Amino acid sequence: MGYPQQPGQSPYAPPTRERRTNGLAVAALVLGLTGFITCGFTSILAVVFGHVSLGQIRRDGTDGRGMALAGTILGWFLTGAWLLFWVLSWTGAISSVLYSAAVPTPVGPARTGLELSPQPGQATSAQQQGGHKVTLEAVGTDGATAAMNITYSRDFEIKQESGVKLPYAKELVYDGDQPRLYLWVQNAGDKGVIECRIKVDGKIIRESKATGAYAVCQVTADKP
Repeated sequence: MGYPQQPGQSPYAPPTRERRTNGLAVAALVLGLTGFITCGFTSILAVVFGHVSLGQIRRDGTDGRGMALAGTILGWFLTGAWLLFWVLSWTGAISSVLYSAAVPTPVGPARTGLELSPQPGQATSAQQQGGHKVTLEAVGTDGATAAMNITYSRDFEIKQESGVKLPYAKELVYDGDQPRLYLWVQNAGDKGVIECRIKVDGKIIRESKATGAYAVCQVTADKP
């Protein structure tokens, strides 16, 4: 014998409604995680999807708030990190261009090794003076007749020449240990081959070549 039904009581319990997970929250988390390998491009979408999903969760009560927060935080962090990386990379490239443009250009014809030739009455070779002679050379072939820029350095002393006809030679003299030597030559034309080399006491210690329009040939000789 069953119990009598109380007034106002339904004979069946109302069905329990299952809460669903917000799809944009899941997408925000996935996009935030993939930002590590996509250079930050998906991180921007993670930020957008994360903020939108948080608004939807507040309105309709769906699950996924933790995933939405994680995706948003990851998105902002990786977007900032990758943006900083690209800014620093471009700043370095632009600084190199600005440095080349800012170095004073000598007035008059291009200087050659004759400027450093011994004066009358001086010793005729670096070896006789107890030092070593460095020769920086640049040669153009196959149509390369001039260099747009030639930059060379001896340790931290950097100099640049522009509009230089090839072949080119610069002679330096040093005493004691060999300094750090650097030679950078850019082709002024749209064809040809640029060869550059560093000699010490007539012996080639570094050489390289570059082919094509405005190609750059560079060699560095560190201390032995």
